[in-house]
Amino acid sequence: MSSNNTNNEHWNALLPVLEEHAAWFHKVVQCLFYADLDDISCMITKPTSFAQWFVQANRQDGGIQAEVVEKLSALHADLLKISDVLIYSSQETRERPSYKNFNKLLTVYEEFSLYIRRLEKDLMMEEGGYDLSTGLRSSKMLAKDFEREMDRIARQGKSFCVSMARIDNFDLLKAQSAHDEVDGYIKLISSLIKLSIRSFDDAYYMGGNEFILSLKQADVSGGIAALERLRKELERQDISVSTPDGSLPLSLSCCIAEPVDGDKVDDLIKNLRVDLGKNETMQKSDSVLQYYELSPLQRYVQQGENAQ
Repeated sequence: MSSNNTNNEHWNALLPVLEEHAAWFHKVVQCLFYADLDDISCMITKPTSFAQWFVQANRQDGGIQAEVVEKLSALHADLLKISDVLIYSSQETRERPSYKNFNKLLTVYEEFSLYIRRLEKDLMMEEGGYDLSTGLRSSKMLAKDFEREMDRIARQGKSFCVSMARIDNFDLLKAQSAHDEVDGYIKLISSLIKLSIRSFDDAYYMGGNEFILSLKQADVSGGIAALERLRKELERQDISVSTPDGSLPLSLSCCIAEPVDGDKVDDLIKNLRVDLGKNETMQKSDSVLQYYELSPLQRYVQQGENAQ
C-alpha cells in the first residue's frame, strides 16, 4: 500500500473522532450550564472513537509517527480528565463552573480539534512534520504553525508566547565531547522540553543548539513559568561537561516574546537570536530573557525617531 493511501486511511479514521467529540462536548456544555432544565439529561457517555483510532495507529507500520500518537493521546487524556473534574464539581455544588475553570476545558478541546485537523497536512509532509532525532516538530513546520496562531490572535485576541532556548557553551561542548555525546545532550534537552510544556503546546528543534517553544494561550508570565520548569528539570539531571579549565554544568539560556498582531516569524526569531547573542557576549548563562516585540506601527515610529 502506498504512503498516500496509508495517510488517507489515518485521516479518514480520524473524521469520526472529530464528529463524536463535537457531539460529546456539546453534551458536556449542556450539563455544566443547563442541568436545571427538565429536558437535559446529564448521563454523559465518554467518546470511544479515539481509543479505537489509537489502537489502529499503533498497529500500522510506515504511517503515522509515534510522536503524533503520543501527543494526541496526551491531549485526549487531559480533555477527559478536566471534563470529569468539572462535571463532578458541578453535580456536587449544583453551580456552574467559573469562567477560568471552563476555559481550561475549552482550551484543551479546541487544541485537540485543531491538532487533528493539522494532522491532515502533517501526514503529507516528510516524516509527518516531526524531527526524527528529537521527537520535536520539524523546523519546516514552524512558519505554518506560527501563522495559524497569529490568525487566532487576530480573530480571538488569544495570546501566545514564543521562546528560543539554547544550550549554553555549545561550541566548547562540541569540542570537548564525542559526537554521540552531543547528540545525547540534544535528545535529553528535547525530552525535558516535552516534560515541561503542556499537552497542547508545541516545540521545535531548529538544529544545532536551538529549540523553539510555542506556548499557546499564555502570556509572558505563564511562558516564563514553563521555562523555569524546564530549567529545573535540567538541574535535576546534574550533568557536567569536562573542559580544560574544569567542568561546566549543562545549562540552557532562553528568550521569550509575546507576539503582537502583524509580527512575522522570521523577524521574531531573528530578534530572539540577537537578544540571546547579546547574552552570550556578556558571558551570562542559564538565564531567561524577556523580549518585547513592537507592533509594526511602533517600529515605524521608533525608526523615525532614531533617524532624527
